[in-house]
Amino acid sequence: MGFFGELLQDVTGKSKRPEIKGGRFENFVSDEIFTDKLFDLVEMTRDFNSNSERFEERSMNPDFLFRDKRTREEFWIEAKYRTGLFRNDKGQLVCEICKSWQLDRYRDVEKTSGKKVYICLGLGEDPRYPETVHLIPVFGAYPQLFQSKLKETLIWRNPDI
Repeated sequence: MGFFGELLQDVTGKSKRPEIKGGRFENFVSDEIFTDKLFDLVEMTRDFNSNSERFEERSMNPDFLFRDKRTREEFWIEAKYRTGLFRNDKGQLVCEICKSWQLDRYRDVEKTSGKKVYICLGLGEDPRYPETVHLIPVFGAYPQLFQSKLKETLIWRNPDI
């Protein structure tokens, strides 16, 4: 695909590039789910382009550290966006939320920081307006989640769909 084709995909939200989709969903998470009315943004990892210039070690942390303004509790959020489910080797519908090594890293952050880590998973065609958003505690999570677990972790459904 040429430059103008990629540019059109970027503008329309249909970009296939993971760093663009991920960045768009991260913006949705911080602007729409963990709003500044209810949550303080304590820390946010650098974007893909910034890290390409010079890698910052704290980029190994989850995407966000928020503080609940009511309880003062701090917690980590790792934003993950997927377009849908797929069938695993056993033919079951699942969503791969992350790789095993990433899950291990998130658990390590939870252990060393003493703060809970959650994966905020968006599903749908457009990361700027996902169909559903799920909040999955890292403790007890698996890299692939069954459809039933996704139903349990649903925190937001797009009212326009």
